Amino acid sequence: MRTTFLGFILVLLISLLIAKPVSAHGDEPRIEISAERLIPGSLLEIRGVDFEFEEEVTLALIGTHYELPLSIVTADTEGIFLVTITLPADLTEGAYVIRATTDDHMVESAKLTILGTANLGGGEESEQEDGLLGPMATSAAEVPTALSQSAAPVENVPPQGTWKPIVWIAAGMGIIVMLGLLQRGRKS
Repeated sequence: MRTTFLGFILVLLISLLIAKPVSAHGDEPRIEISAERLIPGSLLEIRGVDFEFEEEVTLALIGTHYELPLSIVTADTEGIFLVTITLPADLTEGAYVIRATTDDHMVESAKLTILGTANLGGGEESEQEDGLLGPMATSAAEVPTALSQSAAPVENVPPQGTWKPIVWIAAGMGIIVMLGLLQRGRKS
């Protein structure tokens, strides 16, 4: 009887140490961007959805032969973050994605197409236009915002609490109790 009980406790503790936490939302994380076509130097809103509670997310702009670290953000208690970045003014034309990396996931946004060159004159229309697409945005005020405004930007603050230390403490205490029970059983 005692051996069965101790075996059960041991299996339970090992399960707690190996098992990953269950996410409340159950969906895979995703990255949403405010526009799919921009010029260099434009503002881009990046929204993360369905990340883990207070999870640290590293953002980067990825191109064919290009990788630019952007920011490290922390998802809120609902697994959401919203950050606005300014694209580099010297960014070359081409296709890019925003990559979000966490301890558990690597997620990429929809394709972001960079067209034309940065408008350093301010306020005038870009010379690089595609008649089918219409004029490109030339200032931050003209960049369309397709993301929900309900999520507030998250500051780069490391999470205050996390479940991992609690699990390790509980597992350690369980092992100590188990060892105590084993020792007491041997003396009897």
